[in-house]
Amino acid sequence: MRNISLVSLFVGLNDLLGKRVDVLKSFAAGAASVKLLTSKRDALAKLPAVTEGRPLVGELDAADTRHDALGYAVWHFLESYLVHPDTSAELRAGAKSIRAALIPTLGDLVASYPAEAKAAMDRKVQLPALESTLVMFPVAGGGTLLDWAKGFLAAGEKIDSLLSARADLENSSRKDAARLRGEVIGLLNRMRKNLALELKDDPSLPADLDAKVFGYFDLLETTSAEAQAKGKPVEEVPPPPATPV
Repeated sequence: MRNISLVSLFVGLNDLLGKRVDVLKSFAAGAASVKLLTSKRDALAKLPAVTEGRPLVGELDAADTRHDALGYAVWHFLESYLVHPDTSAELRAGAKSIRAALIPTLGDLVASYPAEAKAAMDRKVQLPALESTLVMFPVAGGGTLLDWAKGFLAAGEKIDSLLSARADLENSSRKDAARLRGEVIGLLNRMRKNLALELKDDPSLPADLDAKVFGYFDLLETTSAEAQAKGKPVEEVPPPPATPV
């Protein structure tokens, strides 16, 4: 089963421990393996590679939403000063310098997560030089535009920290996936060898027992191998055969 994909392995294992569990329990090696295979199946079910999810999706979405909202607030706040006909030359110049340094265009707020995170880190070094200008703009509720700017950049840095944490989690997940895949394949291969020995020693076992237990895995293995040969991911798995009698 060296070519079987992780998703296909989980699907096959889930099928084996579901509708084929009686067949699995009908020979000694299979019955002895039920508990351990169930544990491995449950562990596989928690992997992002099987659930097709990515870690920290909600946290990243929340950080990005906050980052963009603060950015729009700062941009439009400055826009109101720039379009107002009675804005002083000093404030107009200050608004232009702030916007040029922090949010040159609204397009900056629809960039990718990495791009927004990098921009926040790059622009944070400019904040000290802008502080005297930012405090010229008070905001309702107390404080000044400096507080808004700090919040905006902090939100961008939060995106960076979450992306870093995601990378760590995904790296750990890949290691867990490789380990579990190897363990499950090893268990199944040993069980298949033991079944062959049992078939030789026990004539009461049905001759097609190997096909009933491992036939779906063989089909999944073939499907995975064909997809890999074509350089394509295995997006779908073939349906299991009919419930064995």
